[in-house]
Amino acid sequence: MKSVLFLLFLSLSNIIVYSQSALDYFNIANTKLDSKDFVGAIEDFTKAIAIDGTRSNYFMNRGIAKSEIGEYREALVDFTKATELDTSNTLAYFNRGNTQHMLRNYAGSITDFDNALKIDTMFIAAYFNRAQAKAEIGNYRDAIEDYNKCILIDSTYEKAYRNKGALNMKLKRYEAAIEDFSLSIELSPNDANAYYSRALAYREEKRNKEALTDFDKVISLDKKHLYSYFYRAEIYAQLGDKFGAIADYNRAIDIDPEFLDAIVNRADLKKEVSNFTSAIEDYNRVLLVDTTWTDLYLRRGDAFMRSGDFKSALHDFLFVQKKDTNASLPYCYLGKLKVELGDYVEAITFLTKAITLDSSNAENFFARGLASRKMRNYIIAIEDFTQAIDLNVNFVNAYVERSLVRAELGDYRGALLDNNKALELDSRNIEIYRNNIFVKMQMQKYADAIIDCDKVLEKEPNNPLIYVQRGEAKLKNNDKNGACLDWHNAANLGYKEALQIIATNCN
Repeated sequence: MKSVLFLLFLSLSNIIVYSQSALDYFNIANTKLDSKDFVGAIEDFTKAIAIDGTRSNYFMNRGIAKSEIGEYREALVDFTKATELDTSNTLAYFNRGNTQHMLRNYAGSITDFDNALKIDTMFIAAYFNRAQAKAEIGNYRDAIEDYNKCILIDSTYEKAYRNKGALNMKLKRYEAAIEDFSLSIELSPNDANAYYSRALAYREEKRNKEALTDFDKVISLDKKHLYSYFYRAEIYAQLGDKFGAIADYNRAIDIDPEFLDAIVNRADLKKEVSNFTSAIEDYNRVLLVDTTWTDLYLRRGDAFMRSGDFKSALHDFLFVQKKDTNASLPYCYLGKLKVELGDYVEAITFLTKAITLDSSNAENFFARGLASRKMRNYIIAIEDFTQAIDLNVNFVNAYVERSLVRAELGDYRGALLDNNKALELDSRNIEIYRNNIFVKMQMQKYADAIIDCDKVLEKEPNNPLIYVQRGEAKLKNNDKNGACLDWHNAANLGYKEALQIIATNCN
């Protein structure tokens, strides 16, 4: 906390004749204090005190000069002497409170501000600084009350609103924080930090639209606001805009090339959009700086695995597994690798080991379910996917995979329920709509199947197979002309088999 120090200048009328020389030194010292000649000021205050050691403000102002050069303990002695000489010297208590704060004696600081406020109940700076001291010891609620008192005295005290908002954030009272930051913004509409703070509160409340608006505003005011790019990228990723997120991580990394969290997050997103080579480069970049970041070897191994470089993937997974034989994740990734290699029995062995080590990790059950599905052990696969969902009710891919298995078993109603739940969690996932087309066709829900085809074609307008499927659904929904039109579209997109379908149904 930057100390707020008050100076009291004595007028000639307050000094008796024998103190004239002391007053001269005092006034000279104050002039030096004003011009930031703190050492010179201390010398002259000391001379004044040597002539007249009864003046509270001589000691107080010397304490201020000592505080300015970091001599807090010496300053504390002077402020204490000032309060002893004049127990009603509000500023002496206040300045001692600030010095106590600098010395991290927050309890002593609060006591001094209490004493200052007993003398002057409208001393707004004392309320403000006492709030900061209370916040330092975790007494957030009382600190907020002090900021409220500041606001009662001066409703335009912008810093009080902002600091109060920060404490409401610590108390997880995000709506209250949003209100505080909004009032701060009204008073200071071009303050980037106020918008940033409110954006973080919106982010905690999952109010992504408002958070994005505030992050946008911060960036318009400060093009190099590192964390606004970082958190905006995080929200873009949550909303499914992976490329927008990558662009923001790029900007953050341009500002700070050593921003490792941003580089890792960018790598994870590059992996999700199948840019495996670039993702691996990012993981390598971070591992050159921090070789102890064990999880990155697994993430890089996953990128190698998805790119088809199974040898490099195996090297990364085994490296981590050998470092910690009791960690479950390496076994999980080794199991996934065995699935990719078609060795489903060994995959299940690894994944069962992962579950034994950590039965609370949904990913372990999910991966074993995939292996069982590949082996056509559908009932066991459903059990594992169900366990994964029990551990993580928002596990989209577990619902999708369980839906596929249920469809294989002819449980189309169960498959549809799983797909619909997956869509509730991720309405942008085209694969779910694609899966639903088959399920709804089997359930003779042709109109609904057509809607799902439409959804896929919005994203994949040149996919001939979807036109063929929509054509089939339209034909069974008594729309022969629409069906033939879709099949012609499929043929025009190069799907030759559509010509036979047209010959059979449309001529």
